[in-house]
Amino acid sequence: MSQLFQHNNIERSTSRIWKKRELNKIVKACAEAEYDVVDTGTQIIVGLKDTDQIFLKALKGNGSWLVRYDKGLFDESLVN
Repeated sequence: MSQLFQHNNIERSTSRIWKKRELNKIVKACAEAEYDVVDTGTQIIVGLKDTDQIFLKALKGNGSWLVRYDKGLFDESLVN
């Protein structure tokens, strides 16, 4: 996985600030749908390792997460 998910290419991307519990809902649903989830503690990436495609990338901030994601794939009502 040395070079996988090292880029910031997310189609139709939008950015939001989410709380950890909101992000956890999305990450759990993605893992259950068999997407690849990488969690380093300060960064979370959801994508497909086979194609090196990223759908969501979150960076830990001060009490919340800055999340960039493909707005065509995620329903924002899940995090409200």
